[in-house]
Amino acid sequence: MLKQLKFNGEVVVVTGAGTGIGRSTAEAVAELGATVVLVARRQHTLDEVKEGIEKAGGKAETFAADVSKESDVIKLREFVEGKWGRAKAIVNNAGNNFIKPLTELTTDKWRELMAVDIDSVYFMCREFIPLLLKSDKPSILNVASTFAHIGNPHMPVYCAAKGAVVSLSRQLAVDYGIQGLRVNSICPGPTLSPRVKGYFDSGSTDPSHTLQKVMLGRFGECDEIGNAAAFLVSDAASFIHGASILVDGGQTIN
Repeated sequence: MLKQLKFNGEVVVVTGAGTGIGRSTAEAVAELGATVVLVARRQHTLDEVKEGIEKAGGKAETFAADVSKESDVIKLREFVEGKWGRAKAIVNNAGNNFIKPLTELTTDKWRELMAVDIDSVYFMCREFIPLLLKSDKPSILNVASTFAHIGNPHMPVYCAAKGAVVSLSRQLAVDYGIQGLRVNSICPGPTLSPRVKGYFDSGSTDPSHTLQKVMLGRFGECDEIGNAAAFLVSDAASFIHGASILVDGGQTIN
């Protein structure tokens, strides 16, 4: 199994790689020998992640892009295609959230969050599937959420978008599995990412209320999600396909 976990220099593209789950995923696949393409909007955060990966002996490239914009994703694909000609895996992690009841949610905010949470997945999959199919045992992992499976107060656009991520992943698995391309989604539970910590610090979310629903009695750490993500895009997970993997400390069984 250890041999199947190794990426042997193959290219893995991770969006939202500047912080949180995306950063942890990038660090994990780099540790397993991937050449990681780090994608996020802010170049300085990408440079920091790249520096850490390289200090640990890994390989990384950066590409600053807003993956909610079709033109940026096309440029990213052109960069990867021009430099390597193919990709082993993509991890579509970029996303955002906004806490607001539906009746108070503006149309502009709805469209903004849908763009980054689901349109980006569409753009990335459409552009990269041809490059993935040039690799042996390629994989797509789309980062959704437990809120794709359960409701949560005042998060209508996030829940809707993450449900769409799971459904799109399942449908792509139907279309492309026959060509050897695995497609899965991962659904993190309450995880102490910088964004979630910000909700707690601002008082917009009560951490004690959230913890009551997690059977392990604690929040997840970003590297716990990143480790699962790295496994799912590796050859060690070669028969996991069309799945929505819950990594939630037991949140959804309660």
